[in-house]
Amino acid sequence: MDGNKLKQLRGDKGLSLTKLSELTGISKSYLSLMERDIQTNPSLDILEKIARILEVEVDYFVNNTEPFRKKKSSVKSTLKVEIELSEDQLSPQKLQQIQQLLNVINTD
Repeated sequence: MDGNKLKQLRGDKGLSLTKLSELTGISKSYLSLMERDIQTNPSLDILEKIARILEVEVDYFVNNTEPFRKKKSSVKSTLKVEIELSEDQLSPQKLQQIQQLLNVINTD
């Protein structure tokens, strides 16, 4: 593994070693060893944790490939919600809660 790749990606994301450590659960000292090419054979589990946070595929660290940044899917899906309430349950407060839920769902 090339530690420079890790250091570059971490920098691109604006993450300190401390923050990356917090996000991945990997010790700061271990991450530092990886970046300085002292630890060159991390486990797949460690690589997966780092790749997830840095939004790249594990393959980027293992092979000499360009980073493939994971992107959020632009595929839209349909969510149908049916709420069944009796007349005595349909209060102004319940209607407001339902509206708030719909607002949260519709927020990008």
